[in-house]
Amino acid sequence: MASIQLSVSSFAERELELSAREAELSRREAALRRSEQDDAELLGALAAREADVERRERQVEQSREALETQRARLEDVRREYESRRALLTARTRELDAERDRLRTTQAQLVTQSMQLDERERAVASADAAGTMVEPPQRPAPPAPARDDSAWWAKQLGTPPLEAA
Repeated sequence: MASIQLSVSSFAERELELSAREAELSRREAALRRSEQDDAELLGALAAREADVERRERQVEQSREALETQRARLEDVRREYESRRALLTARTRELDAERDRLRTTQAQLVTQSMQLDERERAVASADAAGTMVEPPQRPAPPAPARDDSAWWAKQLGTPPLEAA
């Protein structure tokens, strides 16, 4: 009977060891499942974060391209502005020269008018006095106006602008 009891006690110990081992394996298996579940959640969060980063990278690239486009457009507008400014400056010079020429012509006309009035008065007073008075010398004809537009056109490399 001692051998039966020994075998029952060794069987019970063996059963107890197996139960303890089974409980340990169950605990490890549950820990692995939790770990796999946590890993799956982490992978999902990581995938979502990666998608957000990729979306942001696309947005940044689109913004960069838009900025480059705006810079190019701004440079085009600046060049056009400078070109127009140069044309306006040239046109201003032409108009100033034309205005000066017209002022000179007007001054000459006023001078001639005054000289004619003076001559008429002298003739009228001579008629009244009954003496013959020689008319004063005629003023020199006005100098021909210089046409600077051809010169400016040659300097600027553009066809001459016509007066309005």
